[in-house]
Amino acid sequence: MLLLDEPFGALDTKVRKELRRWLRRLHDDMHISSVFVTHDQEEALEVADRVVVMNHGRIEQIGSPDEVYSSPASPFVYQFLGNVNVFHSRQQGAYAEVERGEAAEKATAFVRPHDIDISHQPAEDGLQATVQHVHPIGPVVRIELLHGREIVEVELSRERHESLQLAAGQSVWFRPRQMKVFGADALPRSTPEKQAFLF
Repeated sequence: MLLLDEPFGALDTKVRKELRRWLRRLHDDMHISSVFVTHDQEEALEVADRVVVMNHGRIEQIGSPDEVYSSPASPFVYQFLGNVNVFHSRQQGAYAEVERGEAAEKATAFVRPHDIDISHQPAEDGLQATVQHVHPIGPVVRIELLHGREIVEVELSRERHESLQLAAGQSVWFRPRQMKVFGADALPRSTPEKQAFLF
């Protein structure tokens, strides 16, 4: 067994990626096990067969990289593994309600930046915001929206951004395609097959 404590921490990005590929091939060829400690989420998701997410010495979740990324067991895991937008809301049945008055109990909705749609047209189930910044980053374009006093991050493909022609100062509407809702007890809420939400 290999015990590796942040072995690539002091290396530049290109070298880290090369060594991650090398380590992955080493495991596949030699069929050995490793315990790999890292604070780099991308590194953990790329190298590991199973991921253990820890918070102050306590295990928050164990699972495959896809399981912990796609189905986080707690708000900590959701925020630790990649960028996320947090909406404070209320839950009523299967619905997470944002800015819609009173509901049964407080809840927090988490939405990944790539799971948000933007439109120039008003949407009944969307929220209005103002484009603050547009950042092309390789194959994606990161958009920062100002909704009230909150910044909402959205990631679009270059093709989608070119079709929208977004620029700072524009008024747009945004709507999550999917999200995860946690109640006040920080446990995920049971929902129908498709997560429903109201804005």
